[in-house]
Amino acid sequence: MDTPATLAPLAPTIGPIPTLTVLMRFLIFKYYAPYYSFCTVGNDFLADIPVGRVVLSVNEHFDANLLLAIDTGCQAFVVDEPGIASFLDRYIPVHDIARQRSLDKSLILLLSQQNQTQVFDRLRSQDVFRELPNVLLVVYDEQERPVNLYTTAISIVNVLERKVHVSLDQLPIDWSSWRNYTFFPDKTSDLNGYVLRMATCNYLPFTSYESLLLVSFCEHRNCNILVFPEDEDEWGDVYPNGTGKGLMGSVAERRTDIAFGAFYLWFKPYNFSTYTATVSRSGVTVLVPKPKMLPFWRTPFLSFSLPLWIAVMVTLLAGILAAWIAGTVRHRLLLLSVDGDDEQHDLIAEKLTLTDAVLMMVGFFVAQSSSIRTDLWSCVFLFTSLLLAGFMVSNLYSAGLASIMTIPQYERSIDSVKDFAATGMPWYGPTPYCLEEIWHATEPHLQQILKTYIDSGPEEMNLHAHLGDSGFVIEQAQHGNFAPSNFLDRECSTTLQPLKDFIYTQNCAALITNTNPLHSNLDEYILRVQQSGILYHLGTRTAIRYLPTDVMQNIERARVHQHDEGAVTLEIGHFLGAFFILAYGLLCAGFVFIGELWGTMIVRRVNELLAWNVTYVTPY
Repeated sequence: MDTPATLAPLAPTIGPIPTLTVLMRFLIFKYYAPYYSFCTVGNDFLADIPVGRVVLSVNEHFDANLLLAIDTGCQAFVVDEPGIASFLDRYIPVHDIARQRSLDKSLILLLSQQNQTQVFDRLRSQDVFRELPNVLLVVYDEQERPVNLYTTAISIVNVLERKVHVSLDQLPIDWSSWRNYTFFPDKTSDLNGYVLRMATCNYLPFTSYESLLLVSFCEHRNCNILVFPEDEDEWGDVYPNGTGKGLMGSVAERRTDIAFGAFYLWFKPYNFSTYTATVSRSGVTVLVPKPKMLPFWRTPFLSFSLPLWIAVMVTLLAGILAAWIAGTVRHRLLLLSVDGDDEQHDLIAEKLTLTDAVLMMVGFFVAQSSSIRTDLWSCVFLFTSLLLAGFMVSNLYSAGLASIMTIPQYERSIDSVKDFAATGMPWYGPTPYCLEEIWHATEPHLQQILKTYIDSGPEEMNLHAHLGDSGFVIEQAQHGNFAPSNFLDRECSTTLQPLKDFIYTQNCAALITNTNPLHSNLDEYILRVQQSGILYHLGTRTAIRYLPTDVMQNIERARVHQHDEGAVTLEIGHFLGAFFILAYGLLCAGFVFIGELWGTMIVRRVNELLAWNVTYVTPY
């Protein structure tokens, strides 16, 4: 590529009609100056002027050189007659794999007057002109003077077919004032019924206001929309060879011109297509099972947390051990202070057994009276501390039990992404592209949820939604409306709630072909709609008209529990825990009693057997 330099003045014209060189230099300097660079295929009209450009030749390396030129920044083209066919055939395929996404490209085709008829016949069936409206055809004679100038006009006979019909309209130029003529007239203000093929899926509210935006655009530009719904594959996928399925595949294969579906700026389809300006913002979070109310039989155990229960049990065991040791020492001291077997026999009732210590400590902890020895100061201090400990425990338990019984208790709620990752719960979504934003995340909780994500269809997601054992991808639109997929129904929506934070946020855009001629105009219109606030109106109207009101309300109010208005009246169910403890105690006592009877019978039979053997043994 030559380096840019100061432009040289044009050569003077000879007569009213300029030479081809003069005309081309004028067109390049006037219309190609805003571009970063331009390409010349064939004759180079600026050979003596050091201006930035790329000069290409039609040879076996033309495809590679054209791709390199486009990626280098080539945004406009001048093609001489020998390279017209090769250039037009390779224009779209090369742009599809190019990395540069330049807008509003222009093309000047140069052809000789003697070959005009043959070249025109080939041009009338070129689909490339459907996506390249800024075209100027210069027909020159044998003296290399421009004879006629033409531009292209597109008409589509059958909108269901891609094949287009190109008509070549002659420009009524007055050569006496040719420098003031507009050689590239505006063709986008009035598109004359241009058919824009749009692919979309049922993903409200996004696809609704995105489609309405395109409808409004076409109303102003006089174009038509042909809708191709993608209900089976929805977003689909794009493969490395440029083929694909679903919405993304339809644009990559150019079966459609534009696709709406709350597309994020995913890299994979960007290899073969591009994105419009940001239409809206979206936040991705997870629908998780709502916490269920804890069963009433657990009421007696909810007054203390697990660490507090452990502390209480440790205190109880320490008190039992201390009381038993103190009682044992006291009994031995009493035995040492008396003489005779009768007096010692009378002190048997003073002995504190381990079972007595257990019942004593349980009595202290449940605020019940118990026999206390006060003849030793050590016992006084010990039992005083145990009484105070039992008093504190019983009062704390009573206060906790009062709040537990009057305020409904729920399972631990899953509120944040970290909480959800800690559960290890599987979660489902309609496409693997839901995870593209966090594929390379380094945070441990994001790496964890990457492992548990499952790509599935609506039927499978609906099944797990009713089972209540999984999470589900859900998006929140820019103005607060959620976008539930069709797996949600009224029943399962009452059992789910969204997280309080987002996994990530992203901008939504439309997927469009690389060389779509309406790209820049549509971007401008999207930005104007964005700043006007109309999207808020469109999104709200969509939610009211088309989204299931009951499902949406269930999701939005998922964290408002039915008992949040205050305390509840005590019912028989609140005492199930006490009955459970009583039943458990009776059951344990019954089994222990049966075990004691069984053990007593075994011991008696063993003793009888031993006595019989001793009585009837034969001496030697």
